[in-house]
Amino acid sequence: MDIIGISIGAAGGVWTRFGRTSSSLTASLVLGLAIGLAAILPAHAQNTDALPNAPVADSGPVRLTILYTQGTTDLDETAGRGGMARLAGTIRQERAANPNLLVLHGGQTLAPSVLAFYDQGAHIIDLLNGMTIDAMAALNREYHHGDDRLSARAFEAGFPIVTTNAVDRSTGRTPDGLEEAVVLTAGPLRIGVMAATPVLTRETTRTQRTEFRDPVRALTAKAAALRADGVDLVVAMTGYAGDTHRSVLAARPADIVLYQDRSRPFAIEYDGRFLSATVGPQAAWVLALDLTVQRTTGPDGQPAVTWTPAPRLIDTATVAPDPAVLIQAKAYAARLDTMLRMEVGRLTAPLDTRKESLRTGENAFANAVVDTLREALDGDVALFNGGGIRGDRQYPAGTLLTRRDIYTELPFHDVGVVLDVSGQQLWDAVESGVSAVEQLQGRFPHLSNARAEIDLGRPPGQRLRSLSVGGKPVTLSGHYRLATSSFLAAGGDGYGILAGAPRLVEDRNTEFVSTQMIDQIARSGEFMPRLDGRMTVRR
Repeated sequence: MDIIGISIGAAGGVWTRFGRTSSSLTASLVLGLAIGLAAILPAHAQNTDALPNAPVADSGPVRLTILYTQGTTDLDETAGRGGMARLAGTIRQERAANPNLLVLHGGQTLAPSVLAFYDQGAHIIDLLNGMTIDAMAALNREYHHGDDRLSARAFEAGFPIVTTNAVDRSTGRTPDGLEEAVVLTAGPLRIGVMAATPVLTRETTRTQRTEFRDPVRALTAKAAALRADGVDLVVAMTGYAGDTHRSVLAARPADIVLYQDRSRPFAIEYDGRFLSATVGPQAAWVLALDLTVQRTTGPDGQPAVTWTPAPRLIDTATVAPDPAVLIQAKAYAARLDTMLRMEVGRLTAPLDTRKESLRTGENAFANAVVDTLREALDGDVALFNGGGIRGDRQYPAGTLLTRRDIYTELPFHDVGVVLDVSGQQLWDAVESGVSAVEQLQGRFPHLSNARAEIDLGRPPGQRLRSLSVGGKPVTLSGHYRLATSSFLAAGGDGYGILAGAPRLVEDRNTEFVSTQMIDQIARSGEFMPRLDGRMTVRR
């Protein structure tokens, strides 16, 4: 193979580029490159396209620990648990106790967060580079800032970022900087690692060039290739968007599937051959799988691998924060603190921005956002998706809102756009928005200067029963100035009907939606979100 470039990774590992792809090798560079690599550390990654077919030799039992976490967007701990420093401390503690340790990060970490609004997740990669991560999954939130930004983050990472089912349309290959799969070595064991990016990513993020293929087919094919290459175990990571985790769990393409499930803070199932496990986000608890693995030769003379798991759930409240990462995380937090703690206005009524409230019916905060968008852009009507609001919390009346609160609620780089749409396009857009309420998808539509009646008892495509703008029924052949976000205007979140509509106001000419909200609230110093019956939802 031709080695194009080598540099030292975050964990003392070696980052080796083979052609257009990159893989992480955890090793020590000894006596210079002329002599070669020596003193190999317990875990390292190899490019799966460059590996010989390695036979499995009989061995005694080998102890392997897989450490799994996901969704680590918060820098600081909450109630004494989680946060970057405690995660780093947990990894350090486990590495000291377990010579054969693999640290797998399930992704969902580059967005959304207030700081990621400004640096597109660069601070997360910087922090993870100091934690000896062995591999990370690229799920839907990794793609939030777009293809180019994710590639940039991948090249910054001292560990491989994996997506098995994503392909660059222009090349037919895994996107630049990312890996289709990696093989990690722990002692004598070789572990194949894959990741399934939810297909729904193409609708909920700003991916321009990436095609997301069927995750089960991609994982199944790659797992077969890894096994043919002689790996001892295959591990797959995935998320819950679009119920991807359910289809992957049903297919069982790997020996171990580590997944995310919003409704299950912790779960593990094992039937003697297949193990699945999940753990909640923000590293409040970290999953440890202690595996006893043994290579044998079967009665037919073919190599075989047997393994038994012993799971542990690590409470990070019991782990001391890593001092270096604690300083680093606090420095990032302080960088924006002065600006973000500036007061914007006081709430005059309770406010609910939880996911269930935003994606199933009318919501007071969403009303305020979409009204602000329409007024700022002088639209006849406005539309905003519930998934564009991410605070996921409740505020009591009297809360003094800060810039941090607004950026937390509206963390995306969305700006306003005005489209020229027909009444039919507007009707179809709202109809699409209410087509997946049962799955709590982020496409749920919130409207300004409009009223809609929705019947969830009817099948998708027939749920919108009436729609009016400015007090008058929508004329399907008429035309309306629709104010919306740049994300929806580009067809995001299932709003493909809007993608081809003429633009009357371009996104480059307007402010971020979050900035518009801050300015609107600050004008009076009070925030009075309210429900007014504009959305009637029958169940």
